[in-house]
Amino acid sequence: MDQSPLRERITDQFSYRGERSDIWRAFDLLLDTDEFLNLGYSEWYQPHVLGMSQRRLVTEVGSRIASHLSSTDGVRLLDVGCGRGGPAIHLADQFGFRVTGLDLVPYNIERAIENARRKHVETEFVVGDATQLPFRSGAFTACTAIDALVYLPNRNSVFSAVADIIEPAGVFVLSDLMMQSDVSETEREFVDSFAATWDMPSVGTVEQYNAALDNAGFELEAVEDITRHSVGQFRKWTTLYLQLLRTPVRSLLERLLRAYDLDPSAITEQVRAAHHALPFLQHVILVAKTRSRRRHSYKLRE
Repeated sequence: MDQSPLRERITDQFSYRGERSDIWRAFDLLLDTDEFLNLGYSEWYQPHVLGMSQRRLVTEVGSRIASHLSSTDGVRLLDVGCGRGGPAIHLADQFGFRVTGLDLVPYNIERAIENARRKHVETEFVVGDATQLPFRSGAFTACTAIDALVYLPNRNSVFSAVADIIEPAGVFVLSDLMMQSDVSETEREFVDSFAATWDMPSVGTVEQYNAALDNAGFELEAVEDITRHSVGQFRKWTTLYLQLLRTPVRSLLERLLRAYDLDPSAITEQVRAAHHALPFLQHVILVAKTRSRRRHSYKLRE
């Protein structure tokens, strides 16, 4: 991955600078985005009332990794796109993995190191490019990428890099936001507009992820659609936000955002783009292994 404008915009977005960062600072008022940047997993998306949904998604991913290993204690695991360290710290603390987290954004790694130090959990965090992983071949038994690859334009290179550093009997579990496979041209335009507004490359489909994994030498073991436990809940919140903008509450809402030094128009643009795209997006967990090179048929589970 070269120093493209997209890469620079992603770095700005997650470093709390640039025009797309206000949405994340707004999320800070409601969610624990100082540690977790993933979409979450919950029947009701109320993380601070019924337990943090972002941490719950990490537990779901960790459990799927564990189901393919005889033990997780001391097993070396790489978290690609580790963000601010919450997932890596939770995987180390709950499952006993020896976790190394890698992220493109230096600000995220700084926060991750501080979070691990504060929680007294032994983890390693490094700034690095997911397409050129700075590790020896076969250095890890397991790898995960939790809602991170949607921001990377060259997923084929990421999967090839992961295949090189994971041992032959290893397991790769990732979750990500994907586009439904059967969208119309108009629906695809909504998704493309959403991606552009959120500084993402084109959003991939399950079939595209499967093809990329297969080309990298992975065997896809399982595909699980968890949309109804995550992004399937989001549209009621985008609907509420957009409805409030059509009422006298709008001025109060905008004053509140400005009080936190947030740009209401930038946030509204991103919320509106997400609102239009959400019906055509899905949240998926993929489980892949390097044990066999034969093609593996899979069935989408919900």
